[in-house]
Amino acid sequence: MYLKSLKAIGFKSFADKTTLNFEPGITAVVGPNGCGKSNISDAIRWVLGEQSAKALRGGEMADVIFSGTDGVRGRKPTSMAEVSITIGDVDTENLKAAGVDLAFAEVTVTRRVFRDGGSEYFLNGASCRLRDVQQLFMGTGVGRNSYSIMAQGQITNIIKSKPSERRAVFEEAAGITKFKQQKKEALRKLDYTEQNLLRLEDTIREVKRQIGSLQRQAGKAKRYQKIMDELRELETKLARHEFDKIDLELQEIRKESEGIRDSLENHSSGIINEEAQLKELRKTLTELDRQISATQQHGLELKSEVERHESRIQYNEQRMEELDVQHTEAEADISGAQERRKLVDAELEGINQNLDDSGHALDRARQHVSEKRNIVEAAESAISQRQSELSDVNSDGANINQRLTGSRNELNALELQKQGNAARLEKLSAEKIQLEEERGKLETSLGEFERSVEDDSLHVETHRGTVEQRQKRLSVIGTDLSKAEEDLDGLLRRQTEAKSRKEVLKQLIESKEGFSAGAQTVLTQFDNAIGSLADQIRVPDDSVNAIEAALGSNLQLVITEQPQSADQMLQRLAQGEQGRASIVALELLRQRGGAIPPADIPDGAVHALDIVETDDRIQPLLQTLLGRTLIVDSLEVATRLWRMSPGRFDYVTRQGESLSQQGVYTGGQGSGKEHHSVLARRNQIDELEVQLNTLGRQIDDSSRAKGQLLAEQTELQASLQNARDQLSDREVAVATRKGEFKALQNSRHVLEQKIEAVVFEVQNLAEQEEVAKCKSIELNARIRQLEERNRQVQESITAHENFIQEQRDHRETAQEDLTEAKVALSKAEERESSLQDQKAPMEQQLAELLRTLERAQQTLSESSERKLQFESQNAESRRETERIRVEREASSEKTAELIQRRNEQAVDSERREMELSEKRNSLTEMQERKGEIEVEVTQKQMKQEQLVERIKEKYDLDLRQVQGDVATINITADGQTTTETITAEEVSPETKALTDWSAVRAQVEVMQDKIDSMGPVNLVAIDEYREVEERFDFLTTQHEDLVNAKTELEGVIARIDKQSREMFTETFEKVRANFQKMFPDLFGGGRADLVLTEEEDVLEAGVEIVASPPGKKLHRIGLLSGGEQTMTAVALLFSLYQVKPSPFCVLDELDAPLDDANIDRYVQKLKEFLAHSQFIVITHSKRTISAADVIYGVTMQERGVSRMVSVKFSADQAGASNANRISQSDSKVETAPKGDEEIFLAK
Repeated sequence: MYLKSLKAIGFKSFADKTTLNFEPGITAVVGPNGCGKSNISDAIRWVLGEQSAKALRGGEMADVIFSGTDGVRGRKPTSMAEVSITIGDVDTENLKAAGVDLAFAEVTVTRRVFRDGGSEYFLNGASCRLRDVQQLFMGTGVGRNSYSIMAQGQITNIIKSKPSERRAVFEEAAGITKFKQQKKEALRKLDYTEQNLLRLEDTIREVKRQIGSLQRQAGKAKRYQKIMDELRELETKLARHEFDKIDLELQEIRKESEGIRDSLENHSSGIINEEAQLKELRKTLTELDRQISATQQHGLELKSEVERHESRIQYNEQRMEELDVQHTEAEADISGAQERRKLVDAELEGINQNLDDSGHALDRARQHVSEKRNIVEAAESAISQRQSELSDVNSDGANINQRLTGSRNELNALELQKQGNAARLEKLSAEKIQLEEERGKLETSLGEFERSVEDDSLHVETHRGTVEQRQKRLSVIGTDLSKAEEDLDGLLRRQTEAKSRKEVLKQLIESKEGFSAGAQTVLTQFDNAIGSLADQIRVPDDSVNAIEAALGSNLQLVITEQPQSADQMLQRLAQGEQGRASIVALELLRQRGGAIPPADIPDGAVHALDIVETDDRIQPLLQTLLGRTLIVDSLEVATRLWRMSPGRFDYVTRQGESLSQQGVYTGGQGSGKEHHSVLARRNQIDELEVQLNTLGRQIDDSSRAKGQLLAEQTELQASLQNARDQLSDREVAVATRKGEFKALQNSRHVLEQKIEAVVFEVQNLAEQEEVAKCKSIELNARIRQLEERNRQVQESITAHENFIQEQRDHRETAQEDLTEAKVALSKAEERESSLQDQKAPMEQQLAELLRTLERAQQTLSESSERKLQFESQNAESRRETERIRVEREASSEKTAELIQRRNEQAVDSERREMELSEKRNSLTEMQERKGEIEVEVTQKQMKQEQLVERIKEKYDLDLRQVQGDVATINITADGQTTTETITAEEVSPETKALTDWSAVRAQVEVMQDKIDSMGPVNLVAIDEYREVEERFDFLTTQHEDLVNAKTELEGVIARIDKQSREMFTETFEKVRANFQKMFPDLFGGGRADLVLTEEEDVLEAGVEIVASPPGKKLHRIGLLSGGEQTMTAVALLFSLYQVKPSPFCVLDELDAPLDDANIDRYVQKLKEFLAHSQFIVITHSKRTISAADVIYGVTMQERGVSRMVSVKFSADQAGASNANRISQSDSKVETAPKGDEEIFLAK
């Protein structure tokens, strides 16, 4: 690899964007002291990860940012510094072997720092860590502290540093730097592992202590559970015995109730038929009412039609009267128009007479105008004659005027000269004013440029603000992105929990959790089982408790189609002793028919069937079970409604409380385990489906939001880079404006010189004006003589002109008379025109009168025709009115007939309603009798419910699902119990009396006393003991894993140390041998050696340097002169290069202390390493420069700002001729001014 280019902006004195392109070979960087050459070395060191501001010759890291310059045109500080280096020909395979996965053969490393302390690293434009940059160059000889960057001060450090510090360059050459980093990481992990071991051992001791205590508690809990199991068995068997006893009593009572129920059903059927007939009768009455209404409506329509015709007749008669009036008015109009026509004819006759008189007056006016025109023409003839005489006199004076004109022309020439001088003076004055205005404009421009520079500076600050704002926005986006990731993680967790909950509910439904063992067996092992009742119905969430309270254990009813299937299922259960189950055959239900729901539901209640959803084949079963079950809001409402119709309905609340037809209240909450609702499970699954869909959409939205934030972050990073580039461009623009300001100042100086030249020319023009004044006096005297002779001629001319003027006055008088005659002629013409204007309207008025007469005659004709039409319409309306009256009488007769029929049907309806009311009263009496019978049933059921609730509350068992087989229970003398179950087939009167149930009750009391005497029992101790035991096993395994990890880390560290020792020893010996040879080569003799300090471990040993230049004894390097120390350090550097050359090396004024002979040796060694390394040499030495392939010059054309100038030489140019040219200059490179720039005298 080699260093391809360096780009810097805002770094130290490189305020503007600066690019240096390097090529293999030697590149020299030259320039005067203080121009910023060493900043190039610092830039390379800084971009490679230097963290010490002191090593970069600063106090803090912000000192590397361009801090601005002083002066009027001074630059402002930049907000950030950025340096990029590009490395070419990267060996990606070696990097992969070293653990760096890089896919590019060219790498650009960028480091950026801001004044707020923020710092960024980039590899090929991608953000990275400092660690990534260090790992990229680790073991290559390139790095911020390696021997690839050597300055004059570092040479001194190598010489003066401690032996233990000096070994760092040997470690870099040996390539064990990465091993040291690996060892450091392994030691960190080892320390972390040992700390975890200590914490884990403390935890294991604590868990051991817990195991002993929990073991005792678990033993007591097991004894307690054993007694509780026996007690539960006895109490449930005893409660089941009492439950079955009540069942036998209920069977007898239900037989009586069934007889009454059959009578009620028959009676109800009769009432339904009567109600249907009554309903049909009511429909007939409604139809008759509709017909009566229709006939009455038709009669009203006929009446309206008659009234419409009568109104029409009346309207036509009124219109005929109006037509008579119009006829009379038309006749009057004709008479009036004829009278007005006579008047208009008379006026027209008068106007024609006036027109004849006006024509005679017009002829007289025209004759008078002709006479006046002849007088004017005579006056003009006299004027023409006298003007001819005047022309002769003027010819005499022409000669005089010619001479006078010559004199005057000379005088005018002087005057023109005077005017020209005056014009020139004026022009110069204007030019001076213009120049002064331009100078003012320049002053204004200078002021504007100053303000423009200030504005540009403000823009720079604005761009800085934009950069800071976008940095803050990036920070906000980072925070929002973290929050979006947290939100997305939370949603994913909730989705996982919901899916898990859904799977658990599905498993509960599939495993029939909560069902009796018999029901579970039938539902899972028989294909002809349709399912349980709970599986076939759907109930809203707010009514689940109500329906469960209403159905109770009936939710576990197994539904099948045929009775034979039910018989097979029960036989299988009995044979396998797999429990009991209740089974419903739908075929029997269809034959029996479902109960008819009551039609009159009281207010405040909802029928249970209205909220339960199921298919049609299950509907008869629900009608049987819930036909008389109502849902209410509270027990208070249930009590009120029960009192309104005692024993008619069962009432349940949405909280799960109930009031039966027998008046039994059921409610409360047990203290056992949480009751999982069978009905609610499917609703919960539906809710979870909705929740999962919602979560899915939220996850999609959150993912999109996260993606948008990532996109915005990427876009903002690019925008931030763009803003930083714009900031750099603005800073360059400010410098450009300052150069333009200086050019304007030069223009102002030129204008001031022009103004001085104008002032000088004005002085010359004043002198010319004095000479012209003397000659002007002489010409004025000659002109006065000629003017006198000219005056006499002018008097003669005046006499002729006076006569001509008199004739002209006479002509003007005649002209005025002519004008007056023309005015009189015009008036006569106007009068004739006026009479013509009066005649036209009269003729128009006469034409209008003729049209009026014509319209009036037309109106007379039209009114006669319309009157005949109205008379015809009236005759037609009178005939139609007579026809409608006949139809109306027929409609009235039909309406009367329909009313009579309706009254007869109403009487029949009232009779039927009275009969139906009597039957309903009879039905009510039967229902009351049925309620009285059912009270006793309710009391028995209440006892059963109490037994069920007690067992449910105490043991969380459904007593109805407990095996109903006869149980023989024997109690031994020591209080132990044995149970023998007799199946239904083995039951006989003898077996029923085998168990002494009073003894069982006594044994229950004894066992309850034992439980009470045990005191508090930690029932969870069994699970806790098992969990703690499992945790102990887990911790023990963890302990073993940590011990193994510790052993493995110690092995890794040992292997690293072994390999490091071998590599360091091998490299040290090679470098030592090279050093022993390189030292005499550079010094022309002498000897030197490298010695390890006496340490037990070679990895901890320091490196001592001993040297003996020619003619001196061997001693410590610290005793050598400065030049000898530098050459010794150079010898060491080249010895390291022979073992492991760095891809590129930066040497900052390393040759400063050397004389010419040593510089030649130094340069010769550089050339020997060109095959393996690239050198960037910062130097003042002409001998070093002569060896360079490319020279970069650093200048400070603008104070405090470094600029680059490059020169590249071919092989011929870089030869002896270059050396000769350089030898003519001083031994150091200097700069000389040329115009506004600086150029180098070297090469």
